[in-house]
Amino acid sequence: MKNLFKNSKLPVKIWQYRDIFLQPTEFIARNGKSVYISEDFHRKISRIVFILTDGKITISDYMYNVPKQYFHDFGEDIKALHIEKQKTIL
Repeated sequence: MKNLFKNSKLPVKIWQYRDIFLQPTEFIARNGKSVYISEDFHRKISRIVFILTDGKITISDYMYNVPKQYFHDFGEDIKALHIEKQKTIL
């Protein structure tokens, strides 16, 4: 999976966005946890999902794909910050 966000100087290509974020997943919403998002984000995500994919994916699919890519892109940084935080002061 390509790192779309980190160290990117070129705009993300449309096909990259589709291939990463607008794909169905095996995730079943009722097996997950509830999270709250603003009405504005919900409206925007709903439009992205239903208009750009002709209803072929769900909001849950999209909301699964976004953090999946985020953790792929920033996982090593998160691990490094965690290790740094765990160091003793003395």
